[in-house]
Amino acid sequence: MRDKLPILLLLVTALHAQSDALARGLQAFSAGRFGEAELHLRQAVSADPRSFEARLALGAALAELRRPEEAIAQLTEAHRLRPGHPDAFKLLATQLMAARQYAKAVTLLSSSANFDEETTLLLIESHQASGDSANSFALAQKAAIRFPNSAPVKCWLGFQLQFAGRYDEARRYLEESLRLAPDYPATYTILAGVLLKQGKPRDAIPYFQKAIAVAPDDADAHIGLSRAVDETGDLAQALDTLRKGIAAIPREARLHLQLSRLCFRMGDEACAEKEADISLRLREPNTTGGELPSALRTSND
Repeated sequence: MRDKLPILLLLVTALHAQSDALARGLQAFSAGRFGEAELHLRQAVSADPRSFEARLALGAALAELRRPEEAIAQLTEAHRLRPGHPDAFKLLATQLMAARQYAKAVTLLSSSANFDEETTLLLIESHQASGDSANSFALAQKAAIRFPNSAPVKCWLGFQLQFAGRYDEARRYLEESLRLAPDYPATYTILAGVLLKQGKPRDAIPYFQKAIAVAPDDADAHIGLSRAVDETGDLAQALDTLRKGIAAIPREARLHLQLSRLCFRMGDEACAEKEADISLRLREPNTTGGELPSALRTSND
């Protein structure tokens, strides 16, 4: 998560800050004590509402505490105080995305005077998550020319090409992404998914396994691995794979739903009913973003 970056940059400022509350808040943040940091930083904002540093730091602390709506309020003010500050701008965009306010994120990001790689990727994601896949794809194509060595950009192109059934093209971009960044987890998940769509579950399995090894909290990789194993004819192993996924990410509704379906196919109605109930309890209301994989999301709730 990039949210810590602005605070690390501000830490030196804290050593000379006139506000003791700001200094204490930044020090608590750097130590990972985000609740304590919030208390001090709210004091700093109250003492000086026009302090860019206090607003930015408080917004980042709230982001770490997974309270995007509150973070947005602070970061919006920080961005107003210093419109050209890249950290405030990008952190505000990520929190709008975390709050699923994709249209606002698109408007903010589109206003940038500096379309660096990170800003471009955030805008590609915001378009896609808002349901505007055409603009997302067009922007990714332009980004591939501007940033030819960007593994995430090539991964995005591979992800988007599969929906048009252009699997071979998608695989070329995804394989190039892996050559550029072998530890970028999203590429493994998406490449495995393409292979699964091509009817090659055995080829997909190692890529799903690698995705899980790199990013154990990638729910799509756990679900994909279970489906790939299932398609090889081993339903019992597919079920066991899902149980391991749930052990790693117990509050992921989709894993419980998939397990419910497999339990039903196995004839275990008690398991199917139990897992379906858990899935309903965990399911988020008002989810948006279509088929955007969790590995490609900047902010995973």
